[in-house]
Amino acid sequence: MLRRLLPLTLAFVSVASSAAAAAAAGATPEPSGEHPRVLARAALAAVEGDSAITVAARWQARLRRTPADRAAEFALATLARHRYDYAEAERRYRALATGADAYARYAHLGLAAAADAQGLMAVAEAEFGRALAGARAAQDRAAESEALLGLAFQVATRQGIAAGMAYLDSAGRVLPPDAPDLQADAHRRRAVLLAVQSAPGADAEAAACTRIARGLGALRLEAHCLRAAALDLRLRGAADSSLVVLRQAERLHRRARDRAMLAETLLREVDILRGQGAFGTAKQLLAEGLDEARAAHNLLAVASAHVGLGTLALQVQDYATAAEQLPQAVRLFEQQGDPSGAMIARAFLPTLYAAAGDLAGAAREADSVLAWYRRTGEVSNEFEMLRTRASVAMRARDWARAAAALAAARRLATAHALDDWRAALELDEGRLALYRGALPAAERHLLAYLRGLDSTAHVSRHEAWLRLAEVHARRGELARAAQELARADDLLDRWRATLADDELRVLAFQAKQKDYYEDHASAARVLARLAAGGHVEAAFALAERRRARELADRMAQADALRAGGGADTGGLSARVRSQRGPATAAEVVAALPDERTALLEYVAGTDGAPSTVFVLTRGSVRARSLSPGDSLAGDISRFAALLEAGLDPDTLARRLGAAVLEPALDALPAGVTRLIVVPDGPLHRLPFEALTLRDGRPAITRYAVSLAPSAAVTLALWRRAARDTAAAEPTALLAFGDPAFAGEQSGDPARTATEPFRTAFARRGGLPRLEGSGREAREVARFAPAAIVRLRGEASEAFLKRADLGRFGVIHFATHALVDDATLDRTALALTPGDGEDGFVTPADLADLRLAAGLVVLSACRTADGKVVQGEGVQGLTAPLLGAGAHAVVATRWQVGDRTTVRLMQDFYAALAAGQSVGAALRSAKLAALRRGAPAGEWAAFDVVGDPLTRVALTPPGRTLPRWGGAALGLVLMIAVAAWVRRRRPGAAGALAGPLAGAQAEGAER
Repeated sequence: MLRRLLPLTLAFVSVASSAAAAAAAGATPEPSGEHPRVLARAALAAVEGDSAITVAARWQARLRRTPADRAAEFALATLARHRYDYAEAERRYRALATGADAYARYAHLGLAAAADAQGLMAVAEAEFGRALAGARAAQDRAAESEALLGLAFQVATRQGIAAGMAYLDSAGRVLPPDAPDLQADAHRRRAVLLAVQSAPGADAEAAACTRIARGLGALRLEAHCLRAAALDLRLRGAADSSLVVLRQAERLHRRARDRAMLAETLLREVDILRGQGAFGTAKQLLAEGLDEARAAHNLLAVASAHVGLGTLALQVQDYATAAEQLPQAVRLFEQQGDPSGAMIARAFLPTLYAAAGDLAGAAREADSVLAWYRRTGEVSNEFEMLRTRASVAMRARDWARAAAALAAARRLATAHALDDWRAALELDEGRLALYRGALPAAERHLLAYLRGLDSTAHVSRHEAWLRLAEVHARRGELARAAQELARADDLLDRWRATLADDELRVLAFQAKQKDYYEDHASAARVLARLAAGGHVEAAFALAERRRARELADRMAQADALRAGGGADTGGLSARVRSQRGPATAAEVVAALPDERTALLEYVAGTDGAPSTVFVLTRGSVRARSLSPGDSLAGDISRFAALLEAGLDPDTLARRLGAAVLEPALDALPAGVTRLIVVPDGPLHRLPFEALTLRDGRPAITRYAVSLAPSAAVTLALWRRAARDTAAAEPTALLAFGDPAFAGEQSGDPARTATEPFRTAFARRGGLPRLEGSGREAREVARFAPAAIVRLRGEASEAFLKRADLGRFGVIHFATHALVDDATLDRTALALTPGDGEDGFVTPADLADLRLAAGLVVLSACRTADGKVVQGEGVQGLTAPLLGAGAHAVVATRWQVGDRTTVRLMQDFYAALAAGQSVGAALRSAKLAALRRGAPAGEWAAFDVVGDPLTRVALTPPGRTLPRWGGAALGLVLMIAVAAWVRRRRPGAAGALAGPLAGAQAEGAER
């Protein structure tokens, strides 16, 4: 991968020091001391030695004395360039470039170096050309060779490596023997061009460059030489050694205060770390590299950082982020006139096209980039594009095209004697063999691939073992398949445990090395075959290993912190992760509360793999095979859209009910009325209660349905409920409603178009007021004698974050929300801003709360939605609340209106106050809506996520008295009863006490 490199004028510290000393003494320097090359070296030495301010002051004083002093002008221009003040550098260089002397020639070289450092390729090439013309006219061999060296990379990016080499040969013929800095730079550039061709000699050229640079004490030049050596090592498969050398270069960049090249070196480290699965470290270095690039105005590095962010997103299948970052990188490279850089970014676009289902577009893009690399002679990039082209062909079931691309890649690897390249192809060839059903060949290739992998390559090893598990499953070797799938998950767990970044841990089960779409399909096929072969409990345990792992860890950590009453000291998180294992079928069956409850856990197959539903009841564990999940995705999307629009999608409701729900219901014993559903893939978008059963009625009429991220999370919630059993006294309630938004708009929010609403939310303001949400908050508060209602300015994010939330059993949010189902970003609840808060409560903010609430209600649009992440489920607003300590969350699937929400919430809270559990109460409210003729879209929007058995001690409105009033009434009743007893026979009081107590107990239980 060819990156643009900054041409340097290098420091000879002794010469620079003597020139600076002469200037400081007021002596007239020798002519050689005023030569632009000497001045340039002195300027660089001043920047590296942290004396640039002092040196600049001296030159400025000299320029004030003699405004026409071209030496002072040149020195100040070069100081400005090395300090990334490109505007001042250009102004001063332009003033010098009008002449015909050495200052003019070197001013053009300075302008070229400044443009190159900023990634302005066309400008750099033009200025190098002007410098070359001036140097040749003046027979200045040093300036001529420096211009040719700079042009070598410029030409190579446009015309190919051979053209760049020709310029290096021309530079070599005019290089002065007394210019070791330029000789070293020539070695460095030749090393880079040889490396990208995978040609011999790159290591020797880089070593020669390093030797000369060290002899000169030139920090920046030495760092560049090391970067060339690292590039050659990496392209030859020695990634670990390459990373060591890059870190040596990084240290030199820091010593030399070279922020521009530090940025590029950090980004090169990221490329290697991504390949090793060190995503957390890679993400941190990307952030630092982007900061350094921006500080140095290094547009090339900024564009490269966007490539890094995009490719990291691709590796964890965050396609929305990748679709933002990669096209942005292409635009930046093209704006800089850098087609080679643009091709680096474009090389990843086929994966985006394929993820969107546009396989023809993916093939066209891959072929276009492949043709470019064949023309330029960048062999390493040609090799990678052949692998990408093969993957696209596999997705399209074009086995012949895939085989041809892999064969061409193998010929390249063989021609250049690159064993590591050949080893990488073993995985691709194993995948192709597996697709074609050639199981012995698939196993042979996969085992060969594993033998060549380092033990720390967890993600790569996981991919290989996953496919080996499928090989054994398809052979009928089910015990071996289960063993290999468990081994694959063990590898991923070990890697995941090393990640400090929360977001990357969430995305762990989506991690991959390349664009391997079928990873989840292999797991789904293995689980389906295990279940069909009678290994149902083993298959269930393996399925659970891929469910809500990060959420379960967060819940265990939150519960441990609450039990300990303190903060995490740093070791608790890792300890919790290492101690918690997946749920087993036996554990779930034993924990089910009664014979009326069943847990349905789905595994949605992709790429044609069958789906599976596990059905767990008090007496049994069964499994049923279903259609592939991706074959149902279109129907599910249309079904939800029609419901949201208020229409009656009867045909879809029946078809999806028959495909998804009825096979599971057939496995249920009679008497089951409560379903806890653990969905997967596109099934996360399916409102199960609105599906039509065989008898023609919606599922809500027979079952109370709730959702759970995993069986393990359900078990954890039941343990939490046993520990946090609600006290007999009424529950305290906190309600937020009608917040005061920044830039608040008036109007009916239900009529606000989706896109303007998203735009307003993204701009942190302009949201329409929700007056009805204030009425809703006041209404629900009537069900709790101890209620706090926060409206308008009091409904603030600052209050939410700083209040003691542990004392509230119910927390109700009636407000706006935006949930982005394409990325983990841009999801939040909207509250009132102020006190240092912007008013937008993100999932991370919710996860940091300390809750003990039995119930959190998110009465806002689409709060049950979010990005579906393989291995974790829906990542939006509900999961962080469960992680923070809530028992159950009521949330919405789509946009809901104020009027219908208030009515449903009234019925829901009334059922809670009557003693019903959260799941039963929400079903009661939905059935009430069904009886009054409400369309399914109004009631099917609401879901319970978490523990549906949760109960909260609320009180019907009008039946509460102030505490002093209740005490007074009790005293009056006691006196009346005592008087009545005294009028009767002795002992009657004791006889009466038992029945009264029994009646009270019976009423409380109901």
